[in-house]
Amino acid sequence: MTTGTQPTSLGATALRGIKWTTTAAVLTSVMQVGYTAVMARLLDPAAFGLVALAGVVLRFGSYFAEMGLGHAVVQRPQLSPNDLRAAFTGSLLLGLVVAAAFWLLAPLAVLILDNPAVVPLVRALALGFVITSVGLTATSVLRREMRFDLLAKLDVVTYVLAYGGVGLGCAWAGAGVWSLVAATLAQQLIASVAAYTLVRHPVRPLLGWQHYATLVGYGSRVSAISFLEFISGSLDTLLIGRLLGPVALGLYNRAYLLLYLPMYFLTHSIAKVAFPAFSRVQENVPQLRGMYLRSTTLVATLVLPLCAGVAVAAPEMVRVLLGAKWAASVPVLQALCVAVPLSMTAMFAGIVADARANLHRKVVLNLEAIVILASLFWLLRGYGILGVAVALGLSEALRTLLYMRVTHHDVQASYGALFGVYLPGLRNAAVVGAGIWLVSAGLRPLGWPPVLVFGLQMLAGAGALAALLLAWPPPELHAGLWQALRRAQAAPRLPAWARTGLHRYAAHLGPAAGLTAPVPNPVLTGSEALLA
Repeated sequence: MTTGTQPTSLGATALRGIKWTTTAAVLTSVMQVGYTAVMARLLDPAAFGLVALAGVVLRFGSYFAEMGLGHAVVQRPQLSPNDLRAAFTGSLLLGLVVAAAFWLLAPLAVLILDNPAVVPLVRALALGFVITSVGLTATSVLRREMRFDLLAKLDVVTYVLAYGGVGLGCAWAGAGVWSLVAATLAQQLIASVAAYTLVRHPVRPLLGWQHYATLVGYGSRVSAISFLEFISGSLDTLLIGRLLGPVALGLYNRAYLLLYLPMYFLTHSIAKVAFPAFSRVQENVPQLRGMYLRSTTLVATLVLPLCAGVAVAAPEMVRVLLGAKWAASVPVLQALCVAVPLSMTAMFAGIVADARANLHRKVVLNLEAIVILASLFWLLRGYGILGVAVALGLSEALRTLLYMRVTHHDVQASYGALFGVYLPGLRNAAVVGAGIWLVSAGLRPLGWPPVLVFGLQMLAGAGALAALLLAWPPPELHAGLWQALRRAQAAPRLPAWARTGLHRYAAHLGPAAGLTAPVPNPVLTGSEALLA
């Protein structure tokens, strides 16, 4: 089994991990667009619909197929060979049991989905629970060791081989819907085999409950929390679909995804690295507190102004990206600009609770959040999809306060510090929102094409946010800005005025970053002057 190298700086390791996960996410997203475009020409829409329905059924099993054992491997302060054997044996047995259950009970899916064609797909895709369980422990070890470079490469390579090779090949050969199934199972198989090849942990079965008690005790609560979060995250869809019908659900869903997906993409890379990083320092409360406050501040600094910009530019954004017939979703999108950023920032409080194994309070919090959300939905149900969006925003604000109560105990931070993480983001949100509002107020009366107005709104918002981040960069960006200055001043043909400007900015940045800006020397090159 690989042991990994102990990093000299946890912050530097985390930053490298974020870069790798972001790169892999961007590459995979681009490939997904190309893959979907090609497969859409080889398969009919019904094939995609059947696989989506099967995925809905299988999602319920995913919360119990591993019982949080992978999460437990990452979180454990000390990890022994017996822990690895127990995690592998337990995850494999759970995968077999859940796969067998779905194989036997698949016909019951017809009662829910009213489509018998889903049954064989559910049975075939259920094999993925077994395949994934084989590589779960190895993947968790790589996450624990923060070897996100390897994980990122695995994500990209497995996607190319499975979807670009197996999936497209089967579709080209006329396999129809089964080409989508084959691609999914192939990706799971390649990823599991590759992860185990890299780690080579012990796989000899281990019996005796004493070896499983701690892992299962932690992991089962993680699974229960994930299931509760799934329920709370689905209440809005279920309520709208049940009470308001498919048209209202479509309007709400498009508005939600229009905002949620880019915000999730922006924060997911940081959150993915945060859990193993927080787990490493779980006993060092001052260090954990600092890491939590910095990461949450960074996310709030970026997400809040972006959502403020979306709220102002929502009419043009919806018209350009969705079309004029979706105009009714504009106020919904604006209301969601409160819920989504709060959800993204509260995510890190939940990660702290996971790292500190404070799962009892997290279970209680999620139960409280479900009651609050259901109550607000009921009170505001008469206002249609806008009432649902407002209820979601209010519930996220209350859930954020509940998480502050938990985090206050977990990292021993004052409530002033916990509220303070939002101040830079709120400042940026006010400036960006005001800038886009001024541009909108000047352009909308002119009757210009919405795409042109939206483009200028984006430029105004991006310019305002960039200026704010350069003038008052959060501490997490100081190292990156300092490195960028070094590279810029190393340019051999940099004009004197540009070199002077860079030096002045270095002087502005240096004290805030704990660095000292160098005094320019005409004999030295730019990089030598900066390093002097």
